[in-house]
Amino acid sequence: MCKDTKRRTPAFSQPQALCRYLEAAREGERKRIAMEIHDELGQLVTALRLEVSLLRDNLSPDSIAVQKAEEMKMLVESIMGAARSVVNRLRPAALDFGIVPALEWLANDFRRRSQISCRLYVKGREPRLSEIHATGIFRIAQESLTNIARHAAASHVEITLITSNSKIELVVSDNGKGFDMLERRPGSYGLLGMADRARMMDARLEIHSQPGNGSVVQLRVDEDALIAE
Repeated sequence: MCKDTKRRTPAFSQPQALCRYLEAAREGERKRIAMEIHDELGQLVTALRLEVSLLRDNLSPDSIAVQKAEEMKMLVESIMGAARSVVNRLRPAALDFGIVPALEWLANDFRRRSQISCRLYVKGREPRLSEIHATGIFRIAQESLTNIARHAAASHVEITLITSNSKIELVVSDNGKGFDMLERRPGSYGLLGMADRARMMDARLEIHSQPGNGSVVQLRVDEDALIAE
């Protein structure tokens, strides 16, 4: 008897397929907005910085206006930094180069913003992912870090991406205060959002925690479902 060797694609229900479509549309809109901010606002702010620099160079060195020009220049630099931060949070440019560079950026950004130690470990080769799966893995890691920063009171976080012949797994763990898994937590929309993303990717999401022993978020999906089409 001959066996069917064709790769089977996951069968999605209509509601699940609709959720996948809507999420792809949302991510596409985030990407469009990020590009517009980067291109249009970036050009305007760059031009403003040049104008302020020219103004400063034409002022008398001992005038009060020089100090004001320096303050304006620092303000423009702050605007540029804020714009870059918004763009990266909407859709990190590193995601265009693969999930590993995106997770590296995420860990560095989290460490800088929260002052919490954060390390990324990559085991195995970097996976080839479709857009929806790369974005889904990134967003789940991002939401995990957001929850840690808000609730965990942790001092150390580890992000691990494991790729093998049978699965791809993301693990985000912290040494924070943990929580009771049986207790309903107010404002737990982040956890619900991660669960929804996992379902859209045909992945399995598990969260383990107990008071005083930190938390672990595990996302696991068969490799066949993640290979770029």
